[in-house]
Amino acid sequence: MSAPHIFILMGPSGVGKTVIGHALLRRFKRLKKIITYTTRTARPGEVDHVDYHFVTPEIFARKVTASDFIEHAVVHGDSYGSAWEDLEQLQRQGISVLFIIDIQGAKILKRKLKNAVTIFLMPDSMDSLRARIERRRSKETSEQVERRMQTARREIAQKDWARHVVFNKQGARQVAIAAVAKLVKGYMYPFATK
Repeated sequence: MSAPHIFILMGPSGVGKTVIGHALLRRFKRLKKIITYTTRTARPGEVDHVDYHFVTPEIFARKVTASDFIEHAVVHGDSYGSAWEDLEQLQRQGISVLFIIDIQGAKILKRKLKNAVTIFLMPDSMDSLRARIERRRSKETSEQVERRMQTARREIAQKDWARHVVFNKQGARQVAIAAVAKLVKGYMYPFATK
């Protein structure tokens, strides 16, 4: 087994980052997710300190002032940040780290974590992505959905910045999971037999 790695899984809202990220975590026991701090409210089924650290804007601002975050950004009106302490604790244990993040945060991370492996998840089409966003965010207005789509177009235009690009086609999630898992395994276990 090689030294611990840092993986950054990114892509537009609705592309399946969380689903694929959690599949990787189930598959690789020596891979752990950095739990992001956020000021947004929990969605149904999300658990504090498991899915995110849900904090008030005031607590978030104090952590920014104290330089506790590797990166932090405002995405769709809510603040998100990844803590240095969480990364360092896992690395001391020899555990590889997974960030599931938007491209804005990924670029900040990559500047500070030069050896991180970047993987961009692509939708098969913009229509498919819109359908996923509308399904997942059924309570959002059409203006909010359109704002997510505009952000997605900007993010997709930057996909070639990532070291690896993987398509997550509608109805073929297992294919995307297998492709990302193969990449991760190649870094974590470079001498493993095929």
